[in-house]
Amino acid sequence: MILTLTAVTAAQVFTYIGYVIVALLALMVMIVVHELGHYTAGKLLGFKIDEFSIGFGPAIFKKKNKKNDETFALRIFPLGGFCAFHGEDAEENKLDEEGNPILDEEGNPVKDNQAFNAQKPWKRLIVLFSGAFMNFLSAIFIITIYFAAYGQILPAIVNTHNEAQVIADARESQFLEGDVILSINGKQVNILLQEDLDKAFAKLGDSAKFKVLRNGKRIIINTSKYWYSPFSDGDYIYSINGNQLETAVPYQDLGTVPEANTDEELTLVIVRYNENNEIVSQSGAKVQRGKVAEDPSGYYGYGFGITRTIQRAKLPFFLALGRSFGFCFFVVFKILASLGALITGKIGLENAGGTITTITTIAKMSSLGFDSFLYVTAILSANLAVMNWLPFPALDGSRMLFTLIEMIFRKPVPRKIEAIIHTVGLILLVVLAVFLDIFHLVKS
Repeated sequence: MILTLTAVTAAQVFTYIGYVIVALLALMVMIVVHELGHYTAGKLLGFKIDEFSIGFGPAIFKKKNKKNDETFALRIFPLGGFCAFHGEDAEENKLDEEGNPILDEEGNPVKDNQAFNAQKPWKRLIVLFSGAFMNFLSAIFIITIYFAAYGQILPAIVNTHNEAQVIADARESQFLEGDVILSINGKQVNILLQEDLDKAFAKLGDSAKFKVLRNGKRIIINTSKYWYSPFSDGDYIYSINGNQLETAVPYQDLGTVPEANTDEELTLVIVRYNENNEIVSQSGAKVQRGKVAEDPSGYYGYGFGITRTIQRAKLPFFLALGRSFGFCFFVVFKILASLGALITGKIGLENAGGTITTITTIAKMSSLGFDSFLYVTAILSANLAVMNWLPFPALDGSRMLFTLIEMIFRKPVPRKIEAIIHTVGLILLVVLAVFLDIFHLVKS
């Protein structure tokens, strides 16, 4: 028994180590893609590049291209990489072996026309922008594959209420069971959290235009709200106004529950069972009593005559590609909103993390399957893009800001001052990342 338990534990440890290795590789790929964006833009715009490296620390492989003096290196620590532009953090002047400016015959510093800072500001802006942009493109690429192969998380119709269930207007829903909602009033529906689904429906008026995916085809449904019974055979009431009932009751017995003896609006959680007493769906509904003259003791909802849930729906490739752009911009907005909430204290530090937390997150999602790994990698790629565009010292966004200042005032901020600012920013970023990782370890 002891040997068996030891073997199982060892297998679990090695399995998790495998997931961590996969997470490290994913993180490295994201950063290499970022640096490849800088490299590609630099090459197209004629920048001199000294080295393109995968990883950090001592080099385990190096190869120099004698034609352009570029060095490709593979380094021992696989946590990213870098693209070193010639003269990137220095003045535009040529330097001797001791780092002193080389002077011409008149005593003026000799300009190094190949230095990064000697290039035109608009070119530098493009190069600085391209790293995060490449991460954003990779997020779109991954999300497209994910939507096409596994499906996007979207609201789906699990039940429609037919004419017999509609008491007030005798109106029939245009939805069909299995319809997947793609957009509402022309706005693409994207869901990361349950609250995103609720917000999509919360502010709708008495009528709306829905685009749904039905049997692989996109269909437009223009419909209006009406009073209808939200219940079907097999439905039980699980909770009322957020309070869970001791025992779920059949919807026909809702009037016997004390909390339901009111004419005020009730928020219900409805659980549906099949003939084998298995739960087939769980949904929410808002109902009021006495809204129908013919049945004053009944409970009716005012809406589009549907019961919805969320599920993954596979999308045709070109639809997946088109929706991936909207989804990635949605993710960017969520990241910025979360960052703002973190700064203002609306959310706690447990919602942020450093490198170790990122690796752990990827590792956990990898253990759930390749689909989960793809999904979280795409989200983190978009996150990496957004963070690098922020104007925080040491990040690309800050370097872009200094370049814009140079373009506006026709004179750069002294390079030494800019270098000091970026160095301090880098130190602060490292300290913050370590602090957040320690915070997560202590909280867990």
